[in-house]
Amino acid sequence: MSDSKALGVRDIVLMNVVAILSVRQFSTVAPYGAASMILWGIAAVGLFIPLAMVCGELSTGWPEEGGIFVWVREAFGPRMGWLCAFLFLSSCVFFFPMLLQFLMTTLVFCFDESLAFNKVFVGLSSMGIFWGLTGLNIRGIEWTRKINNMGALCGVIVPGMILISLAVYWVATGHPMQTDYHTPGNWVPQINNWTTIVFISSMMFAFAGMEVSPMIAGRCKNPQKDFPRSILISSIVIVGIYMLGTVSLNVLLPADDADILAGLMQGIKATSVTLGMPWLLPLMGATIAMGVLGQINSWLVGPIYMLNVANAEYQVIGAGIAQLHPRYNTPAKALTAQAVLVSIFCLSTFVSRSMAAAYWTLTALTTLCYFIPYLMMFAGFLRLRVKHPDRKRSFRIPGRVLPVLLPSVGFLSVLFAVVLLFVPPKEIEMGSLVVYELQIGGGGIIFALVGDLLYRRAVKKRHKS
Repeated sequence: MSDSKALGVRDIVLMNVVAILSVRQFSTVAPYGAASMILWGIAAVGLFIPLAMVCGELSTGWPEEGGIFVWVREAFGPRMGWLCAFLFLSSCVFFFPMLLQFLMTTLVFCFDESLAFNKVFVGLSSMGIFWGLTGLNIRGIEWTRKINNMGALCGVIVPGMILISLAVYWVATGHPMQTDYHTPGNWVPQINNWTTIVFISSMMFAFAGMEVSPMIAGRCKNPQKDFPRSILISSIVIVGIYMLGTVSLNVLLPADDADILAGLMQGIKATSVTLGMPWLLPLMGATIAMGVLGQINSWLVGPIYMLNVANAEYQVIGAGIAQLHPRYNTPAKALTAQAVLVSIFCLSTFVSRSMAAAYWTLTALTTLCYFIPYLMMFAGFLRLRVKHPDRKRSFRIPGRVLPVLLPSVGFLSVLFAVVLLFVPPKEIEMGSLVVYELQIGGGGIIFALVGDLLYRRAVKKRHKS
């Protein structure tokens, strides 16, 4: 690739911002109030920077299709590689219902607040939307790309700027901040109380996705110089917007009243009433809904293609379900199977204690299945540095200390976040602690066992043949 077509620092920064930022994180973190500022910084240093730098080197050393699956396979063998891919896809099965719940709650909140917390309505409507998007992706319609582009603009940039502008206007017109940021003690996270910092796992998940964008590190004009610079700028921009968005929501809504699912719309509704802007609530709801649709749509097919790459070696799930549609050339059967599983978890809202409890359970399960591959990747990086020291990489983490320090910090941060998942947040009534921990731990163990059993069965079948 010529220099005129190579990617510059600005290109990578914009790509990271669009891929990672999500306005729904404002509601998740807002209950922490002023302490969320310190926690955002901890999450960024603990995961965002190590993740970006490690993925940048691995993606330029092993640029084959399959991404994180290829890296883990090269480090620990095909069995662990397959398990990594299977858990990555499993996380999407929990991730989609979580996003759909946020989508429906946000959209319906504009018209009927009580309906936004109706578990049956949200569950059934979420299923309908997902099957509709699945149908579009099976047909391979080109304009679905426009959904992603519109979602990036409307779902992140527009609502984020509206929220921040509202907060500035609110303070400028003499209205008091609804959350106390003036008391110095409120800025200090209560790290001695596990239930008050359990949300840090969700804050780290807010930076998930960096394993995708660094795959273009090799296309930089000067990878060794430009890529680290772009990561530094990306971290400042993304963390800065997350902080500004959280503060803005706290300006408009008391931290103690912020619901992790509907907190953003609660703040917008209260502000629209006080400032006499009735049009504000439906505008915000529409833009956020478009953003969530784009985010779901962008993740529908990608992990399935990665699973197909992982499946190619041993035909773990068989050739049938991985077959492409004869007309549209898309993984129709795999997409349909995914839609069935997502529908089951959409219906799980019916038996949850509340919408917030269902949302947090899905968030915890998503994070667990998503972060286990991260643990494999960070450990795999250290192994590949020893196993293939001379492998050509257009970008390498500089120095002797950083190549060991960054993946170690990333591994420990992810492990810490995984442990926190088993502590229910005090802001949400989750019921029995034992039942909650069985739901989270049992869900992760079941998916890991299923993936491993499928692999071992495929290996035995191949040996016999």
